[in-house]
Amino acid sequence: MSDKLIAEIKSLKQWEGHEERVEELLSPIKVAGYHAVLDTGEPPVKTGDPAPSGIHWMLARSTTPQSELGTDGLGLRGSFIPPVSLPRRMWAGSDIEFLNPLKVGEMVERRSSFDSVFHKQGRTGNLVFVKIKHDYSIQQELCIREIQTLVYREPAKPGDPEPDLQTIPYKPLWERSLVPDSVLLFRYSALTFNGHRIHYDRSYCVEQEGYPGLVVHGPFQATLLLDLCRRNKPEVPLKHFKFRAMNPVFEGEKIHICGKENVGTGNLWIRGSRDELAMKAEASW
Repeated sequence: MSDKLIAEIKSLKQWEGHEERVEELLSPIKVAGYHAVLDTGEPPVKTGDPAPSGIHWMLARSTTPQSELGTDGLGLRGSFIPPVSLPRRMWAGSDIEFLNPLKVGEMVERRSSFDSVFHKQGRTGNLVFVKIKHDYSIQQELCIREIQTLVYREPAKPGDPEPDLQTIPYKPLWERSLVPDSVLLFRYSALTFNGHRIHYDRSYCVEQEGYPGLVVHGPFQATLLLDLCRRNKPEVPLKHFKFRAMNPVFEGEKIHICGKENVGTGNLWIRGSRDELAMKAEASW
């Protein structure tokens, strides 16, 4: 790690404890959008109904003015998100506690705080990880607590090693397949008010960030795994869910959404088009 990056990591620690608060009414139309994008076929919800797991990623989003966006479509670094200099940003994973249901018709408050920053040396260069804590509450009652991990990477370079593809040690008990296309990625970006161009701007994604195609959102893949739990255990609420992105998935590639139930817990994963482990997760009920 260079002296410059060492100094940057030290300076970023001043963001620890920095907060952002946003409120939004959890409306029936928001839930309808969730079900439309997930293609669940579930009936319309009513005020007071519990909302499906994963909808919190569509709620109380940061409303960054257009003039304050970076070239990647995300908010400029240095406001709530610290000014990490490495250009490529990805959602590496999250650890989520479901404490109380989010209910339709209630005002939901998201309170986010910068937790920590640390460095690792990866196969293609430096990696900077940022952890952010998100609390979602209704009338001061904590409903969801999430520790989100973002990773910042160096620009893609010619000769970078190919990703290390891991195999999957389980046989699925639950499985469904999906081919995410650009329309699906755009609709999920719209629902989550996510301006990151790697999910909808193919020329930027390929020419500027070096990906072979549009990138399927990490939280969308995680939502597919949460939806798999809901389809197979509809009456049993989740208590805990933890996921980690292992390899990126791109538009037009067939993915398999898989799960294996244990006693009170489950192993969940996304299998990519090359039979690789794209995302892994653990759940408990």
